[in-house]
Amino acid sequence: MSTAFSWTARLTDADGNLAVGATLDVQLFDLKAGAWASVSSAKTDATGVAKGAGAVADDTLPFAPAFRLVEGAAVMSASPEFTRNARTGALTIDFGQVRRLAVAETVIARTLSARTLRTATPIGGVVATDAPIAPIAAAPTIDAASIRAQAVDDTTKTFTARLAKSDQDLASRDTQIAAQTRQLAERDAQIAAAKTKNDQDLAARDAQIATLRAEKVEVAAVRAQAADETAKVNARLAQRDQELATRDAQLVERGRVVADQEKEISGLRATLVAKDLEIEEIKTRPTLGTTTGTTTGTVGGTTGAINPAVATLRTVAVTDLATDMATQLDTAQKTLKPTGFSLGTIQISAKGVLRDTGSMEFPDTETLKALPQDSLSDLKFQFIPEKVPASDDGPRVPDVLQLTESAVRRVLTSVGLVLEASTGPRGLNPAVAPGQAMVQSPGAGTIIARGARVMVIFADEQGA
Repeated sequence: MSTAFSWTARLTDADGNLAVGATLDVQLFDLKAGAWASVSSAKTDATGVAKGAGAVADDTLPFAPAFRLVEGAAVMSASPEFTRNARTGALTIDFGQVRRLAVAETVIARTLSARTLRTATPIGGVVATDAPIAPIAAAPTIDAASIRAQAVDDTTKTFTARLAKSDQDLASRDTQIAAQTRQLAERDAQIAAAKTKNDQDLAARDAQIATLRAEKVEVAAVRAQAADETAKVNARLAQRDQELATRDAQLVERGRVVADQEKEISGLRATLVAKDLEIEEIKTRPTLGTTTGTTTGTVGGTTGAINPAVATLRTVAVTDLATDMATQLDTAQKTLKPTGFSLGTIQISAKGVLRDTGSMEFPDTETLKALPQDSLSDLKFQFIPEKVPASDDGPRVPDVLQLTESAVRRVLTSVGLVLEASTGPRGLNPAVAPGQAMVQSPGAGTIIARGARVMVIFADEQGA
């Protein structure tokens, strides 16, 4: 291991001018070798500053009495300022500004003990300054023997302290080793117990495996019997699926027949409604010779005063209304196709008097004002016009009236069409049961593109 250091110094000549290009060495005194050794070297720049770096062994640093700055054979400074980085341990050595001595000048060297080097605060200083030094008659004598004795004493104390610290560390390590030895013994005992337990568990598992092998023959027999039963059940399911397909076909045919009958019934109902309206109109006509006044009549099951001059009702079957609107939208879609446009989703809301016959009466504006609001019903239609088929080779729309939603979905899927389901009041078609189809668009027999949507209104299961 070693300790890194960096150093700086500014050099001037004897007259105080900057010394440029001078080579400066930093030396460290090694007590083991008993001599100064160069550890870093650098040249001064244009400002007279030299910067260098190096590293010294950790076992050498505590014994070094000092660093010194040397130019050639001349010692420039022997008392730099030290700073140690608390985090990295690196040393920063600043020799300050030093000046080459004149012929008559002498500098007194000063050494530093290892104890001083280990302090955290900066120590030392610049020996040579820019101020001239008065010449002296003779340099003082340096007692090298006392300095060496002091260094040896410091070294001995340091070794003694380090030896005591090493003894303490060894005792602590011996204690830790004893504790770890006890832990290893305990672990060995635990491993032995676990091994015994594992052997017992393996023996029990072997016994279980033997039992399972003995039962394997019985399991094979049970599986064979189960396979036979599964084959029988699959045969029954296939037969049931075939029966369901036959019944679905019968339901489709029956729905077609019922639809034809329903159309005939709807025509008869429309005729009856027209007759009823005619009778109501005759009943509400004013007496001959009367030009003004009001007549009391019944509209939608509610009695009130109705102006006979404007009591006009238009009646239409809901199924015919939906079919007519769908047909007109299809016609509009075909008309828009050559122009590059097409219709999107269309919602239509109709308000009128809903009859039990499945028809809707639409009064004019004046009559609508005279009717109570609770006698009117809202009927909403949603149409999603499909793209116009490129040819007439698409599927024909089957008749799905009076079928449940699941049956309608199967029938439409079988011919390549998609169901667009919605619900409405059962009064649209009283002949159907809750959950059955009341209205479809496009109508049965219409040729549309494969994959197109068929709008079907199912009777609401919550009420009429």
